Amino acid sequence: MIDFFNAIIPLKKEEEDLIRQYFHPRSYRKRMFVLQEGDICQHLTFVLSGCLRMYKDDENGNPHILLFATENSWINDLGSFYDAKKSLLNIDVLENVEVLQINLEDIITLYRRAPKFDRIFRILTERNLVLLQNRMLENISLSAEDRYYNFLSNYPNLFNRLPQVHIASYLGVSPEFISRLRSRRARNPLLGS
Repeated sequence: MIDFFNAIIPLKKEEEDLIRQYFHPRSYRKRMFVLQEGDICQHLTFVLSGCLRMYKDDENGNPHILLFATENSWINDLGSFYDAKKSLLNIDVLENVEVLQINLEDIITLYRRAPKFDRIFRILTERNLVLLQNRMLENISLSAEDRYYNFLSNYPNLFNRLPQVHIASYLGVSPEFISRLRSRRARNPLLGS
């Protein structure tokens, strides 16, 4: 995590020590929940290893995946975390994960003790907003096939890590659609390049 922050804004030794003080390691096993709908998000979560997903179940119990989080990424329900309101989302573990977490009281203390972190988290929030805007734009302007090929291009490390059903849920298509595209791509590897 120190390397992650240093890549955004270089930290002093005292600021690195604050990370060690306020962020706490935690392990979750596959299929465990980090957050369940109806609970209040208690932590900002940074992924050291493994994979999680954030999703919302529809009225038929079908998950609609908003986000995958793997190494060196964040996953949380910010609205629930900062407003202390019940989450409408679930975050669960797709692969065993090691994470670092910080609670609201500690992040506010961290911001006060080292204002640089307030700036770092603002930059992270802005970057994630851009990613969200790009994803929304893709969903309204690209075909399902183009969204699939963009996913492969933007997240090549997830292609073999995730079940097809999760990729389909993220893209808003059926698993059968993904199967057809994978089959077609296997026959013609230049597709989607």
